Amino acid sequence: MIAKQVIRSLLLLVVLGSLAIRANREYQKSQAAERSAQSPPPVEVFPKVDGDQVVMTYFMMGTRCVSCRKIEALARETAEKDFAGQLASRQLVFRVVDCDEPANQHYLKDYKLTSKTVVISHRRDERETEWKNMDQVWDLLDEPAAFRAYLAEPIRQYLGS
Repeated sequence: MIAKQVIRSLLLLVVLGSLAIRANREYQKSQAAERSAQSPPPVEVFPKVDGDQVVMTYFMMGTRCVSCRKIEALARETAEKDFAGQLASRQLVFRVVDCDEPANQHYLKDYKLTSKTVVISHRRDERETEWKNMDQVWDLLDEPAAFRAYLAEPIRQYLGS
């Protein structure tokens, strides 16, 4: 009889200890989430240039399908082939940003993103002055020339060329 009570007490201690550990982990997670929600997004550092600068960003999130990879490849190709000089002089910056990363989730609100896309932003005096969500990239996937022309238009406009 005493052995049953001892075993029952030990089991109860193990269960209570497990619950306490789990509660502590959940508390730590909530504190970390609260701290990250309160902290401002990191300051972006772009190369300094004289005059206007354009940033072409492919925003990705979640799993990447064949079409998603094609959008990134065509956007990169547009930057590298159609704007090689501007890319070299840093008047054009091409980057890929993963919105699944906690530090990048602010872009979802900043640019009102709902899916993977390309955003082209105009910077003047190291500040973003305007931007365009190039959401038609999905419609132009099978037309590489039209895709590149579509992305090139705001870049040329922002660079004044």
